Amino acid sequence: MKYNTNNFVKYNLKKHSDTSKPFQIILIIVHKGQRMRYYTGKRIKESNWHIKKQRAKNSYATASTLNSFLDTLANFVEDEYNKLKMSGEIINTTKIKELIEEFQHRVPTDGILKHYDEFLEHSRNYKTQSSIKCYETNKSRLKGFYEKTKHPMSYNLIDKHFYEKYINYLLTEKKLSNSTISRDTKYIKTFLSWATDKGYNKNIAYQKFKFKSNEGQIFFLSWDELIQLFNHDLGNNERLIRTRDIFCFGCFTGMRFSDIMNLKHENIEDDYINFITIKTNDHCSIPFNKYSKEIYKRYKAKEGLVFPTITNQKMNENIKDVGEAAEINAPVQVISYKGANRIEETVPKYKILTSHIARKTFITNALEKGMKSEVIMDITTHKSYNSFKRYFKVVDEHKKNEMDKIFD
Repeated sequence: MKYNTNNFVKYNLKKHSDTSKPFQIILIIVHKGQRMRYYTGKRIKESNWHIKKQRAKNSYATASTLNSFLDTLANFVEDEYNKLKMSGEIINTTKIKELIEEFQHRVPTDGILKHYDEFLEHSRNYKTQSSIKCYETNKSRLKGFYEKTKHPMSYNLIDKHFYEKYINYLLTEKKLSNSTISRDTKYIKTFLSWATDKGYNKNIAYQKFKFKSNEGQIFFLSWDELIQLFNHDLGNNERLIRTRDIFCFGCFTGMRFSDIMNLKHENIEDDYINFITIKTNDHCSIPFNKYSKEIYKRYKAKEGLVFPTITNQKMNENIKDVGEAAEINAPVQVISYKGANRIEETVPKYKILTSHIARKTFITNALEKGMKSEVIMDITTHKSYNSFKRYFKVVDEHKKNEMDKIFD
């Protein structure tokens, strides 16, 4: 929020005879005809001060940071003043001074990063390891932003100005896509919500942070491509064989990679896979089909994990090698957005294969073969129909492409 001279909170300089030294910046409000003045703790030379705008001139070296502080302080004082009026409390000079002192003595710049460490430690009790890694990356980006821009990161300055500057850093310095920035925004908001609940933060400007991301593409293997991958002779390459088996098991069951890696032989009962999902903690029961059962038989044992352990990163590297060996070469157009820029690239399909595409392959092929959507959602533990219905459009487009290929 930008404050002009006609707003409730105003700023002025407390001048003195020595114009070579900075003047105190004074906050001024008027309550019932009484003029209340408070030193903000900030100083500036008169030559760097814009009298009409009551802010530092743009040419001033640290104008952005100072003006952000003044905006946030003004916003805070006006909000707290209105709360006092609505609650019927007595408003006087002492009360307003207490509010400003509370604002000025909040956690210093490095407090947010320290609290982020506390948040991460707390989160390890109920978030998955993959989620923790995402939050650790978010913290690293915030730290990098501070080191690059020197923008103060005390809670009272986490406002619209901070967010716009942070987004610009992610786009120009980190070269991130819109979808990645959108997820990063959610991580920041989750952390700040936790900090607010803990009492560390009282500034709720973060609740309005929002970065629009274009809907992501859904990549999947057609049934013919899946069977081609499933049946391809990989020789004696155990690395690729294990990777192919894990990937195809996901394609034929709809299980998430994390759940496949956590799958134990005691989860297998008759012709069903029974387990509790790691991501959502839901009970899931998936019937075997001939393909998933064939894969399981290769690893059948009485106890322990079904599949050899492999990291998601290594899985994503290996499955591309498998796809290339199996000649999954159909051209696909990959579209990404960075700010307003649309970036298009056409690559052979094996280059975009990841562990998550297995789950998408299951959903699209199950729909195309006529499985009822509610059955698929039960298997994949999809709770939101809105997130699921995207697959109908993908399947329809795939059918049309196949029709055009055969008859046109």
